[in-house]
Amino acid sequence: MLSFPEIREEPIFNDIVIAVENSHNPDMMDRRIPKPFFFLMAIALLLVVGRYGDEVFAWLAGEPELEVLPSTYEGLTSIEALREIQAAGLIINVHEHVQGLSDAERLLEVMDRLGVEKSLLMGSSWFTITLDERVGFTRYDENNEALLDIVAAYPGRFEAWPTLNPEDERKLEKLKDLHARGAAGVKLYTGHGYVKRNDGQYMFHTMALDDPAMLPVYEYCQENFLPLLIHVQPDSKLGPGIAEEFIAVLTQYPDMKVICPHYMLSSGRDSRLREFLDTFPNLYSDISYGHDSFIKQGFARSDKKPEKFRRIFREYPDRFMWATDLVVTDIPSKSVPWIAERFQGYLDMLTKEAFTTVAVPGKALRGLELDPGLLEGVLYRNYHEFMAKRPKGTRITRSINWSKMGGSPTGRKPGEILPPPQKK
Repeated sequence: MLSFPEIREEPIFNDIVIAVENSHNPDMMDRRIPKPFFFLMAIALLLVVGRYGDEVFAWLAGEPELEVLPSTYEGLTSIEALREIQAAGLIINVHEHVQGLSDAERLLEVMDRLGVEKSLLMGSSWFTITLDERVGFTRYDENNEALLDIVAAYPGRFEAWPTLNPEDERKLEKLKDLHARGAAGVKLYTGHGYVKRNDGQYMFHTMALDDPAMLPVYEYCQENFLPLLIHVQPDSKLGPGIAEEFIAVLTQYPDMKVICPHYMLSSGRDSRLREFLDTFPNLYSDISYGHDSFIKQGFARSDKKPEKFRRIFREYPDRFMWATDLVVTDIPSKSVPWIAERFQGYLDMLTKEAFTTVAVPGKALRGLELDPGLLEGVLYRNYHEFMAKRPKGTRITRSINWSKMGGSPTGRKPGEILPPPQKK
């Protein structure tokens, strides 16, 4: 018959004594393990869980390993794959802004240096260019024309995605004209949650996304497979009702191809990001953050939980695209080195184990070291597949689970816009 050790614990002189008695091992001695040992082990465990919590809990939960995508760069490290991609000049930047031709030329110099084949230029208001609230959403027609001029000056290196003013009664007529003259997509700011300091009203979100006046624009984009990039604030605390407006539009126009940038402003709430992606098959995102202050926040999140970000890329390998959203203007500080440093930061974040960037000075950050197959998708393949899509008959087979969204529906009526949150 097997006999098992009898375990008993006795405190002696502030130590824990583990006495093991075994008839088959009469020579075993009492073993004393000091309390400080357990204290240090507890600290070590807390550090591991704090730093690698996502990995630990995923392992404990028994989450399956996701299949690694096949890659043109099989057998290479992430950094080696990036070098091959850059040498071939394949990278696509799907979200950028420029003020004019001279700014595009500085951008082009960096693109050539870092292996970027093409940048998609978004139409910009004068506020987007200057960050001066007094000028508001103006001069966007002027910037739209500048983008078409840039595309004509550098064929194959840029795309024009002009913007529209939702309150412009001629917006559909203008869209058709811009499309006929070479626009490859549309940029909309409706849904952006920026609130003006002087009067507490939205700068861009002056009309509900699902307002009847906007529906002909979506209809035209869907029928002509013209993609839309739209910045949406999905946090109900920061933009009450905006997520519901967006969901209504995506539900009504399921074949419309849409990029909602900046991880859909949900890199800090990945349950919401997943809910959007799981519900709407033709909805995509990009990895840009925008202004340096937002880059700092975003890189801090991926530094804290890199495995969470890696898992999102693995779960949705075809839904994210590389982008920078720097807004290149004639401000002297936005020089070639300034642009290049930020481009490099986004590349390092995807490919390195650890990196530094001027956007987060004085701190070593953990990167994602994406598998070459995922990297290839983010840097260029997903863009090409997105642009080639011709969705027809897309069915939305599930409803949004609001428990994953970080907020509750407001009960707004279709087409209704709710006021922005007021500062206390």
